[in-house]
Amino acid sequence: MKNTWKTLLVCLCAGMLLAGCATTGSKMSDEDMITATVMKMKTALEELDIDMLLETFSDDFYHPEVGSKEDGRELLQMAVDAGYADDGEVYVEDMEITIKDDGTAVAYPIDLSGPPGSISVELVLQKEEDGWFIITVNPDGV
Repeated sequence: MKNTWKTLLVCLCAGMLLAGCATTGSKMSDEDMITATVMKMKTALEELDIDMLLETFSDDFYHPEVGSKEDGRELLQMAVDAGYADDGEVYVEDMEITIKDDGTAVAYPIDLSGPPGSISVELVLQKEEDGWFIITVNPDGV
């Protein structure tokens, strides 16, 4: 159960990243757009705004323990309702972005902390027509 909540927090962070990228102008570099997405994800997680968070997720999002983007919405809402995200914080100061030749990028580490504990996650993003969106989240040690 603890791993499920960690995965949920990871997915929340990933969603914030995507939302930031979707609202940026076309003159921004890919790295700047990815950073904006991460910052939007951070804001959404810390404000417990699931709708904003999911704006950062690709419609192609998938995680083996969570499922699709819509499956993730249900898990996130349950976690918020249970208080697992209360007083949660997202740290991105050590984040490094690696853009790959296949049209994806990795943002790591994204450090999450909250009542259930702390975890670092890797966000995998995909460049789409409207910006960079999270397609999966990989938590450390899970």
